[in-house]
Amino acid sequence: MNEKLREKYYLVQFKILQKEYDTFWYTDDVDGFMMDTDNTLKSFPTKEQAVAFADKEGFMLDTEAFLVSTSILKDMNIREINCKLYLNYWNIFSDVANSINEQFLGDSRNGTIRHIYEKLFYGCNILVKKDEEHYIPKWSKSERRWIARVIKNGFQIVSKGLSTD
Repeated sequence: MNEKLREKYYLVQFKILQKEYDTFWYTDDVDGFMMDTDNTLKSFPTKEQAVAFADKEGFMLDTEAFLVSTSILKDMNIREINCKLYLNYWNIFSDVANSINEQFLGDSRNGTIRHIYEKLFYGCNILVKKDEEHYIPKWSKSERRWIARVIKNGFQIVSKGLSTD
Protein backbone atom coordinates (compact mmCIF):
# COMPACT_ATOMS: atom_id res chain seq x y z
CA MET A 1 0.00 0.00 0.00
CA ASN A 2 1.39 3.35 -0.99
CA GLU A 3 -0.85 5.64 0.99
CA LYS A 4 -1.40 6.76 4.55
CA LEU A 5 -3.32 4.12 6.49
CA ARG A 6 -6.36 5.62 8.18
CA GLU A 7 -7.77 4.50 11.52
CA LYS A 8 -11.06 3.18 10.24
CA TYR A 9 -12.50 2.06 6.93
CA TYR A 10 -15.95 0.99 5.81
CA LEU A 11 -16.67 -1.86 3.45
CA VAL A 12 -18.30 -0.85 0.17
CA GLN A 13 -19.28 -3.74 -2.06
CA PHE A 14 -19.67 -3.07 -5.76
CA LYS A 15 -21.57 -5.55 -7.89
CA ILE A 16 -20.82 -4.80 -11.51
CA LEU A 17 -22.37 -7.16 -14.05
CA GLN A 18 -22.63 -10.01 -11.51
CA LYS A 19 -19.02 -9.63 -10.34
CA GLU A 20 -18.29 -8.59 -6.75
CA TYR A 21 -15.62 -6.12 -5.64
CA ASP A 22 -15.18 -5.44 -1.92
CA THR A 23 -13.44 -2.11 -1.33
CA PHE A 24 -12.42 0.13 1.57
CA TRP A 25 -14.00 3.58 1.91
CA TYR A 26 -12.92 6.20 4.44
CA THR A 27 -14.30 9.46 5.65
CA ASP A 28 -11.98 12.40 6.28
CA ASP A 29 -11.78 16.04 5.24
CA VAL A 30 -12.05 14.56 1.76
CA ASP A 31 -13.71 11.13 1.60
CA GLY A 32 -12.25 8.44 -0.60
CA PHE A 33 -11.21 4.86 -1.19
CA MET A 34 -8.08 2.90 -0.38
CA MET A 35 -6.01 2.64 -3.54
CA ASP A 36 -3.87 -0.18 -4.88
CA THR A 37 -0.36 0.30 -6.26
CA ASP A 38 -1.71 0.58 -9.83
CA ASN A 39 -3.97 3.54 -8.90
CA THR A 40 -7.14 1.45 -8.95
CA LEU A 41 -9.39 0.88 -5.97
CA LYS A 42 -8.00 -1.76 -3.61
CA SER A 43 -10.55 -4.55 -3.99
CA PHE A 44 -11.17 -8.19 -3.19
CA PRO A 45 -13.53 -10.70 -4.79
CA THR A 46 -15.12 -11.61 -1.44
CA LYS A 47 -15.96 -9.90 1.81
CA GLU A 48 -13.99 -12.57 3.69
CA GLN A 49 -10.81 -11.76 1.76
CA ALA A 50 -11.28 -8.04 2.40
CA VAL A 51 -11.76 -8.65 6.14
CA ALA A 52 -8.67 -10.90 6.23
CA PHE A 53 -6.64 -8.14 4.54
CA ALA A 54 -7.85 -5.56 7.08
CA ASP A 55 -6.91 -7.90 9.94
CA LYS A 56 -3.45 -8.52 8.45
CA GLU A 57 -2.82 -4.79 7.90
CA GLY A 58 -4.17 -3.94 11.36
CA PHE A 59 -6.82 -1.35 10.58
CA MET A 60 -10.37 -1.14 11.87
CA LEU A 61 -13.00 -2.13 9.36
CA ASP A 62 -16.74 -1.73 9.72
CA THR A 63 -17.75 -4.99 8.06
CA GLU A 64 -21.38 -4.06 7.43
CA ALA A 65 -21.03 -3.61 3.70
CA PHE A 66 -22.81 -0.90 1.75
CA LEU A 67 -23.90 -2.42 -1.58
CA VAL A 68 -23.63 -0.48 -4.83
CA SER A 69 -25.03 -2.63 -7.62
CA THR A 70 -25.56 -2.15 -11.34
CA SER A 71 -28.91 -3.89 -10.84
CA ILE A 72 -30.22 -0.43 -9.94
CA LEU A 73 -29.90 0.42 -13.64
CA LYS A 74 -32.40 -2.23 -14.70
CA ASP A 75 -34.51 -1.82 -11.55
CA MET A 76 -34.37 1.96 -11.76
CA ASN A 77 -37.91 3.18 -11.38
CA ILE A 78 -37.48 6.70 -12.54
CA ARG A 79 -41.04 7.46 -11.40
CA GLU A 80 -40.24 6.59 -7.78
CA ILE A 81 -37.07 8.39 -6.74
CA ASN A 82 -35.64 6.90 -3.53
CA CYS A 83 -33.77 10.00 -2.35
CA LYS A 84 -31.63 8.21 0.23
CA LEU A 85 -30.51 5.46 -2.17
CA TYR A 86 -29.73 7.81 -5.05
CA LEU A 87 -27.96 10.30 -2.78
CA ASN A 88 -25.80 7.53 -1.27
CA TYR A 89 -24.87 6.24 -4.73
CA TRP A 90 -24.18 9.79 -5.93
CA ASN A 91 -21.85 10.45 -2.98
CA ILE A 92 -20.02 7.12 -3.37
CA PHE A 93 -19.52 7.80 -7.10
CA SER A 94 -18.15 11.24 -6.25
CA ASP A 95 -15.67 9.71 -3.79
CA VAL A 96 -14.55 7.09 -6.34
CA ALA A 97 -14.06 9.83 -8.96
CA ASN A 98 -12.03 11.91 -6.51
CA SER A 99 -9.90 8.89 -5.57
CA ILE A 100 -9.02 8.04 -9.19
CA ASN A 101 -8.87 11.65 -10.44
CA GLU A 102 -11.80 11.34 -12.85
CA GLN A 103 -14.49 13.90 -13.66
CA PHE A 104 -17.91 12.85 -12.35
CA LEU A 105 -21.03 14.37 -13.90
CA GLY A 106 -22.60 14.61 -10.43
CA ASP A 107 -19.80 16.93 -9.26
CA SER A 108 -20.48 19.39 -12.06
CA ARG A 109 -21.17 22.97 -11.07
CA ASN A 110 -24.03 22.96 -13.57
CA GLY A 111 -27.01 24.63 -11.90
CA THR A 112 -29.44 21.87 -12.86
CA ILE A 113 -27.23 19.14 -11.40
CA ARG A 114 -26.60 21.11 -8.18
CA HIS A 115 -30.35 21.70 -7.84
CA ILE A 116 -31.11 17.98 -8.30
CA TYR A 117 -28.47 17.04 -5.71
CA GLU A 118 -30.02 19.48 -3.22
CA LYS A 119 -33.50 18.05 -3.85
CA LEU A 120 -32.16 14.54 -3.18
CA PHE A 121 -30.44 15.76 -0.01
CA TYR A 122 -33.49 17.57 1.34
CA GLY A 123 -35.71 14.68 0.21
CA CYS A 124 -33.87 12.49 2.75
CA ASN A 125 -35.34 14.73 5.47
CA ILE A 126 -32.16 14.44 7.55
CA LEU A 127 -32.68 17.85 9.11
CA VAL A 128 -36.42 17.42 9.75
CA LYS A 129 -37.67 16.64 13.25
CA LYS A 130 -40.27 13.91 13.81
CA ASP A 131 -43.16 16.31 14.31
CA GLU A 132 -42.25 18.51 11.33
CA GLU A 133 -43.64 18.10 7.84
CA HIS A 134 -41.40 16.01 5.58
CA TYR A 135 -40.26 17.30 2.23
CA ILE A 136 -41.23 15.09 -0.72
CA PRO A 137 -39.62 16.43 -3.89
CA LYS A 138 -41.52 16.57 -7.14
CA TRP A 139 -39.42 15.58 -10.14
CA SER A 140 -39.72 16.81 -13.71
CA LYS A 141 -39.03 14.44 -16.63
CA SER A 142 -35.85 16.35 -17.32
CA GLU A 143 -34.63 15.96 -13.72
CA ARG A 144 -35.38 12.23 -13.82
CA ARG A 145 -33.32 11.89 -17.00
CA TRP A 146 -30.47 13.82 -15.37
CA ILE A 147 -30.53 11.48 -12.37
CA ALA A 148 -30.32 8.46 -14.69
CA ARG A 149 -27.36 10.07 -16.54
CA VAL A 150 -25.54 10.79 -13.29
CA ILE A 151 -26.02 7.22 -12.02
CA LYS A 152 -24.85 5.72 -15.34
CA ASN A 153 -21.82 8.00 -15.38
CA GLY A 154 -21.06 6.94 -11.80
CA PHE A 155 -20.97 3.28 -12.80
CA GLN A 156 -18.66 4.13 -15.72
CA ILE A 157 -16.27 5.76 -13.25
CA VAL A 158 -16.48 2.83 -10.82
CA SER A 159 -15.67 0.47 -13.71
CA LYS A 160 -12.54 2.53 -14.47
CA GLY A 161 -11.57 2.55 -10.80
CA LEU A 162 -11.92 -1.21 -10.55
CA SER A 163 -10.33 -1.97 -13.94
CA THR A 164 -13.42 -3.86 -15.12
CA ASP A 165 -13.05 -2.71 -18.75
